[in-house]
Amino acid sequence: MEDFLNIIAQYAPNLLVSKPKFHFLVHLPTFICWFGPAIIFSTECYESFNHIFHLTAIYSNWQAPSHDTCHALSSQDIMKHIASGGFWFDPLEKC
Repeated sequence: MEDFLNIIAQYAPNLLVSKPKFHFLVHLPTFICWFGPAIIFSTECYESFNHIFHLTAIYSNWQAPSHDTCHALSSQDIMKHIASGGFWFDPLEKC
């Protein structure tokens, strides 16, 4: 681990400052001894979701991109709910 960090410091020192994952590597062996496998450091599933945000932002009018993204994701969630057999409770409808 020390050799890896030394190589990174030699060829790309800005990564050591800008990326917190490199700092976690210093403490990783201790954390593994204390807490077990390092599953909390896995961010690939969250980082892959950035692609979804990017795709929703492409079709935005850029006046309110967060609103457009929220609208697109809520529409996708509604479709997922319907496709998986979900239903909405209607208090006016008698069962």
